[in-house]
Amino acid sequence: MKTLETIQKTYKVFKTLAMIAMILSFIWAGLSLAGVLCAAAWRNGGNVIGISERDALKLTQAAGLEQMIGILLGDFVFALTDGLLFFFTHRYLKQELADGTPFTLAGAEQVKSLGIKTIVMPLVAAIVSAVVCECFAMSHPSDRGNGVTLALGIALILFSLVLRHGAELFEGLQTEGCSDEKE
Repeated sequence: MKTLETIQKTYKVFKTLAMIAMILSFIWAGLSLAGVLCAAAWRNGGNVIGISERDALKLTQAAGLEQMIGILLGDFVFALTDGLLFFFTHRYLKQELADGTPFTLAGAEQVKSLGIKTIVMPLVAAIVSAVVCECFAMSHPSDRGNGVTLALGIALILFSLVLRHGAELFEGLQTEGCSDEKE
């Protein structure tokens, strides 16, 4: 049982870290969206908190408000995607801690779903970001590779198979234990 206790303590730490990362990602998304709204106000000739368009462009080092809006919209998409992935991770970890073991069929299904989302959501975010960059005539940043998320998603799907196998073994042991008690 010592190993299970270690697993549970580790899951508690990761649950806390996932919650912090989720909150920070949603704050990042909110700030990006607020920046888009400010840039839209500046574009229409307004001031935001006493900052004019010229001052805003100096602060952000963007070539223009359109570029600033494009960058912030791309950041919003990635921040929202990251926040949602951390939300799903937190939800799985919370359920696992409630179950008391990672070896449940429902938990294995959640990990498989998380693996698929880890592959698909960043890819969709990259596509949406590329469309935003094209709409604002900006070059697409090449530093956002999806190789790590693809590998992580595949690893999570494989890990879900291990968890499913463990759940099936555990279920088989409980079934055998019940039939032995009846005899």
